[in-house]
Amino acid sequence: MRTYEALYICTPELEEGDIQTVSQEVDNLVTSNGGSIVRSEIWGKRKLAYMVKKYSEGTYILARFQAPPDFVKKLEQWFKLSDSVFRYMVVHFDDHMLRIEAEQARRKEEDLRKSAEATARGEEREDSDRPRRAASSYDRD
Repeated sequence: MRTYEALYICTPELEEGDIQTVSQEVDNLVTSNGGSIVRSEIWGKRKLAYMVKKYSEGTYILARFQAPPDFVKKLEQWFKLSDSVFRYMVVHFDDHMLRIEAEQARRKEEDLRKSAEATARGEEREDSDRPRRAASSYDRD
């Protein structure tokens, strides 16, 4: 099983319920072919950088899943035949990329924990972006 991420854009005319249906269809396609869904997110309607098939905006959906390598062709074929999806991209995540992502998540969680501990102790967090003012002779008066 390999880890993949599919980002696809649905036509802007679709209602919220129809978008949920398309997302569920992709999830069902993955699971019915021996895969598993890791995460599925509907990002919502966004403006496109340029016109694509006469659309200037579309609803973005991201799905991360694990599946056998031969499944990607089936998924891409489904995207091609779907009237609701007009752009898609499927990316394979290798082990190196997954390790980097796990390390970033661990660091972020550690930073949040340290920040919460400092807040609980009542310490003020120093902002490295804010310059410190040097003491001058005017401050002594």
